[in-house]
Amino acid sequence: MYKTLRWTALNDVRAVHPANLFFNALLLLVILSACSGIPISYYDATTYTQLTSLKAETTMLVESFDTKPVEENEQNIADVTLSLRKAYEYELGKGKPNSETARQFDIIMKLFNEDVKDYRESGPGELGPKYFGEASVVLGQAFDIAIATENLKNKDKR
Repeated sequence: MYKTLRWTALNDVRAVHPANLFFNALLLLVILSACSGIPISYYDATTYTQLTSLKAETTMLVESFDTKPVEENEQNIADVTLSLRKAYEYELGKGKPNSETARQFDIIMKLFNEDVKDYRESGPGELGPKYFGEASVVLGQAFDIAIATENLKNKDKR
């Protein structure tokens, strides 16, 4: 009985009509070509969360530079610097397709480091009563650009 079923199955394979084979190959080609047109989304919810959280933390810290002495903010500066570096390293680890977000993190970190340098050299109030308030706005705008860029990668929102 086993030999009969096996032999029948082999006969069925040989009995495939060439038109059916051509149709199946054409159908497979159409499906594969349709799949190749779908772009790969590199949206990352972790990156989006990091950007929005870091924006709040970083801009509030820089705003405080107008009123708090440097000594009171040293630990907060260290904490935010570490968080920025972690987020930056996370982006670098995702590779070339997300290099734009890593570049934007680099810009944000440079802006923050310049604000910290000015703060340590001049202290609160020496550069003007609202100097660091304005600096936090510029920093916030850099975060907004990075957030918008990451949000554009989210194909589900379109």
